[in-house]
Amino acid sequence: MKQSSPALSAPPQKVRRRWALIDLAPGSGFHFRRRSFFVGWGGILITISMCVLVVALLVGWVLLWVNRPGGPSMTLLILGCLGFTLVLVVLGVFQQRLWAHWRLRQAEAAYLAGVSHNLRTPISAIRAAAQALQTQNIDPEQRKMLLLAIVYETRRLGLRVDNVLETGRLEVERQAFHEVPVNLSKLMDSKAEEIRGLVSSRKGTLVCNFEDGIWVTGDEHALRLVVDNLIDNALNYADGEPHLDLQLYEQKNFTLIRIADQGLGFNPADSEKLFKRFSRGETGRSGSGLGLSLAQAIARGHGGQIHLHSDGLGTGAIAEVWLPLSGEG
Repeated sequence: MKQSSPALSAPPQKVRRRWALIDLAPGSGFHFRRRSFFVGWGGILITISMCVLVVALLVGWVLLWVNRPGGPSMTLLILGCLGFTLVLVVLGVFQQRLWAHWRLRQAEAAYLAGVSHNLRTPISAIRAAAQALQTQNIDPEQRKMLLLAIVYETRRLGLRVDNVLETGRLEVERQAFHEVPVNLSKLMDSKAEEIRGLVSSRKGTLVCNFEDGIWVTGDEHALRLVVDNLIDNALNYADGEPHLDLQLYEQKNFTLIRIADQGLGFNPADSEKLFKRFSRGETGRSGSGLGLSLAQAIARGHGGQIHLHSDGLGTGAIAEVWLPLSGEG
């Protein structure tokens, strides 16, 4: 087993498993958020109304404290403040509902448009390869390549469907991931064997260096999606022959999954932008723009973090996934 490469990033400072609630606001990208009632103009109206009510009560208390009863005028003052507060609260709540409805409709439109495009791309590739296979005058080597293309695009289609389903589950259920002990070493071994034939057929190389007996606590299906999406990115953005280096080892009470490729890379300034929903780099390659957003959400939901590194276009990329160890095994 070769020596593991040093990490380019640091593990999270605080291990905190966040609720799997995803914000589907247009352009915001997937991120965990705390619900806040005091947002927008409705929140401003509600805040003002609360301030007016507090001021009115303080004024009334001060007048009573200095033995200056207000009589009818004091009663009218309190009732007027309460009425004004009630009107502002009603207007604020109404505006909040309208704003939430508008955001939901915008999010649904953007989400459906993105999902439709993401699913259409591999389906078109599968259809084109299948139609080419119907041609009688086709040599065995070309037939083999077309069959491999169908297998590869079918795998990508399945991954994108899984991404959509997992995204919907996280948004609808709004709960933490199902936590069970997960043998990450075994998971990485199975993924490496799954793609070994594909990499070899494209005349690439696959180097694996996994420590044995590494366990984490989390949702195995969700963690598998993280690895699937990162490997799919490495294969999709390979410039010709894919050369992948997969590593798994322990460091600082964390486990580190490191996936390096020699593909197209990206602008270092775009490392955070790539985690936004439906965002892609400047390589011109097709992609869902959904996988990295979901992978980051899953990693954070498990108390971890994903970091992307590249020295620029044409220099390859490195993805590092930090996850807290569970101590099992």
